[in-house]
Amino acid sequence: MLEKIKSLSQCKVLIVDDEHASRILLESVLEPHVVCDTASSGREAIRKCRLEVPDLVLLDMNMPDKNGLEVCQALRVSPETANIPIIFITATMDIQVENACWEVGASDFVIKPINASTLTHRIKTHLENKTRFEYLQSMIYHDQLTGLYNRTYLAKETPQTLKQVARDKGSVGVILVDIDFFKPFNDNYGHLEGDICLQRVAEIIENTVKRPKDAVIRFGGEEFLVVLPYADWDGAKVVSQNIVKAVYDANILHQYGAEDRVTISAGYAANDALDIISSSLSGVIKEADIALFDAKDNGKNRACGFTKR
Repeated sequence: MLEKIKSLSQCKVLIVDDEHASRILLESVLEPHVVCDTASSGREAIRKCRLEVPDLVLLDMNMPDKNGLEVCQALRVSPETANIPIIFITATMDIQVENACWEVGASDFVIKPINASTLTHRIKTHLENKTRFEYLQSMIYHDQLTGLYNRTYLAKETPQTLKQVARDKGSVGVILVDIDFFKPFNDNYGHLEGDICLQRVAEIIENTVKRPKDAVIRFGGEEFLVVLPYADWDGAKVVSQNIVKAVYDANILHQYGAEDRVTISAGYAANDALDIISSSLSGVIKEADIALFDAKDNGKNRACGFTKR
């Protein structure tokens, strides 16, 4: 769901320095303001960043295994860590060193010996800019009523996911969900209750679709789209059935529906990511839509899969 701007005290800073005394000093300066973690080598820093992406990296230039330039370069080429602000700590700053840092993607520099006030203010500035940008991005990519992803996300971000799955020669499942008898719900309970119903169904779907790379999108009105990277037809079937059951089990009152409760219908389809890219995502969504029509036509409150006729 849509989140508020992260506070400074919630931000995590990874301090990377091979000298124990330096790590202790930097922690003592920053811990009153942010959450600190440390790494004593370049390889450890890269591993920690990939396991749990920090909000900022404070990076020593000179380390024995991988120097700061190599660490920064490795973080910048990985999509998960590419946008982390990286501040270099260096004892010398000549033109060659400065240019080398900019070329690998440095965000800023701090010169040794460290001025605690300067370091704190620079880190605060970078974190505030990052958290504001992330919040604005979430506003662009999320539906304001349900907090789910919206069609802008579908258009801008999903193609990147498809490319990644295609590189791994995987398949992608798609589920199209529609709330049954939603117009009678709105007509009899009012649009405010209709909005609450949409929010509850959205939350149920999101809680049922649990893998981090899966995306739940408000597709329009009372329709939702679920994109399942690395899922085949059988996988999409299982998720679809789980969603239908979860909404039914929530027992949301709907006296004007077929079951005296809110139910949904779902249509699912799947295809190789390479085929989806070559023919467009809309093709597999259309297949899921055909299957959704079958679910509606066969009594609702069920999931049906697309099969070629």
